[in-house]
Amino acid sequence: MANYTFNHNRFVSEQFERETVIINLEDGLYYSLSTSATEILNLLKEGLSVEEIIALLSAHYANRQDLPGLVENFVADIVNQGIVVPGNGDSQVKLEDVAKIFPPKESESHFAPPVLTRFDDMQEILLLDPIHQVSEQGWPHQ
Repeated sequence: MANYTFNHNRFVSEQFERETVIINLEDGLYYSLSTSATEILNLLKEGLSVEEIIALLSAHYANRQDLPGLVENFVADIVNQGIVVPGNGDSQVKLEDVAKIFPPKESESHFAPPVLTRFDDMQEILLLDPIHQVSEQGWPHQ
């Protein structure tokens, strides 16, 4: 089973309630992830494989027959953008342990297609930020 890991070498992310913003530190592009995209990314970060994520979401959201394709397409998109990279395939996470990152099912819970929106309107400003030119020690070290 293929799993992926967040590309911390090129990207930083922050979750705001049910939306995630990701910034590419190399080219200044930033991305917004919808609620379902945030759920999928969080599950990938926990080490679940795409197949495990599809199984979990299919059990959680029974209303979408096209869910596997939506998840696979979204993961392919974030792989193509470089946001996630292939993991070591060594997931130690148990599906029952993901309850802490996965919201409880609501009675009228519906799965909306995951959406990754790319923005370039702040690209020049983000690239001017000197925080991009620091070592692992942080600012002000270079």
